Amino acid sequence: MGRGNFVWFLCLCALIGGFLGAQVSPLAYMLVGVLAPLPVLVAGRRSGELAALGLALTALVVIFSLHPAPETFWQNLGFLNLLAMGVLLCVLQGRGVGTAQAIIITVVALNVVALLIFLGQAFYLGLSPQALLAQKITEIMGTVHKVLGEHHGSEALIPGFSGADLQVMLGRLLPGLMVVNMGLVAWLNVVLARQLYALLGWGEPDPPLYHWVAPEWLIFLLVGAGFLLLVPITAVRFTGLNLLLIMAVLYFAQGLAVVANWFHRLGLPRALRIVGYPLMFLNPVFFVIITLGLIDLWLDFRRLHRPKET
Repeated sequence: MGRGNFVWFLCLCALIGGFLGAQVSPLAYMLVGVLAPLPVLVAGRRSGELAALGLALTALVVIFSLHPAPETFWQNLGFLNLLAMGVLLCVLQGRGVGTAQAIIITVVALNVVALLIFLGQAFYLGLSPQALLAQKITEIMGTVHKVLGEHHGSEALIPGFSGADLQVMLGRLLPGLMVVNMGLVAWLNVVLARQLYALLGWGEPDPPLYHWVAPEWLIFLLVGAGFLLLVPITAVRFTGLNLLLIMAVLYFAQGLAVVANWFHRLGLPRALRIVGYPLMFLNPVFFVIITLGLIDLWLDFRRLHRPKET
């Protein structure tokens, strides 16, 4: 068995092991299941796009063979979505698409597919999209309570909001939350994959991840979302809020890239970086990083858009 085949087999074992571990509890799924794209990215980096696709399809066959029934597909739709994420990221990056663009394209494509599957499922079950959405939200709330070890009749998850209020809020913000969640998962797997490439001596892809730049035209979408919040129509205002959620994560990623660039220039030890990065996700540092990402559009802290000195 060649080295490439051995790496592919290890990635398959990691995928199946992660899938089985994710079945233990919702918390295990959040901690382990979200890393499903990682083995696909590693296999693709080592042996090419076809190896990544073959890995995802093989894992799909193994999962289905554990319980060969139509319910298996629907019950594990989230895991299959993560496998597709790994394949898409691998294909796009393998064809020279930048990291930021690859993540954005992947997230948009998967959300469009998820919407089509949702509408198809509603049609198949004979439910309206609103009724199926309410059912999904109830399932999500049940999962959250299980993860937190609470029961449906217990104290509200967010002070000042009853369970019913929270479900209504979740229903209105679900589109933005889905995009944000998928984007963060894709970003996390890309970051971890690049670290593995460096540790395994496969070379670090160019450009470095701290050169992340959100497309400049997104600033107009951000401004438009802000204006939507001023419209005295509930549906329009929540559309603006969903857009703001998505924009916040994009500019947080850009602010994080600015800080990573400073860490690189200062030669900060890896141990300090490991401690520093998680702190940026805490309040209020999170909002400071978002602001930093926005300011970078004009001040260009990393000098990415300035001509190099000769």
